[in-house]
Amino acid sequence: MMNEIDFRKHFGTKLNTLRKQKGLTQSELAFALNYSDKAVSKWERGESVPDTYTAFKIAEFFGVSVDELFSDSLSIRVDPTRDNKTKSVQLFVPLISMFGVFFLASVVFFAMKLMPNWSEFAYYPLIYSVPLASIVMIVFSAIWWNLKLRCVCVSALIWSGAVAVYFTVQLESMKYIFIICLILQAVCILSFLFRHFFTK
Repeated sequence: MMNEIDFRKHFGTKLNTLRKQKGLTQSELAFALNYSDKAVSKWERGESVPDTYTAFKIAEFFGVSVDELFSDSLSIRVDPTRDNKTKSVQLFVPLISMFGVFFLASVVFFAMKLMPNWSEFAYYPLIYSVPLASIVMIVFSAIWWNLKLRCVCVSALIWSGAVAVYFTVQLESMKYIFIICLILQAVCILSFLFRHFFTK
């Protein structure tokens, strides 16, 4: 029978293995579990273990049993069927959400085309549907996807938002909005690099 220290270390090793198999940082796993990254770091170092409810959440998140998380064996059997279902949901739901955004924008576009007073502005919903879809993707990337995809989604929002504002706000000074975009893009990339290299 393991002592308490070995018990915590075995759990920490398994959690670290499962997290890396999914390509997640400690911060991303903490976000998914609604915990702090410091708590996840302590679990992986074997300094503490989560409570029973959180252990069930972790097991469900990774598609393993609670027994496998806490047993003294280092082998972990991930349910491939469950993992495939999870990946399908993580792909299907965002795609449907994006389709919904573009479908709604198209409906508004055709409705505005039928109204004489609004027809000249009918293309606005189509232009703004792209940054809106980017916001939807940012939300899903924060829930399910890794940091790289989140950076891509934020970049899409920056540039699509700038293009939308540029074509809908007819001001000479609007050309400078792309300089602001370059600054925001640089901040986005630097933030990604910082979290990628300094967040364990």
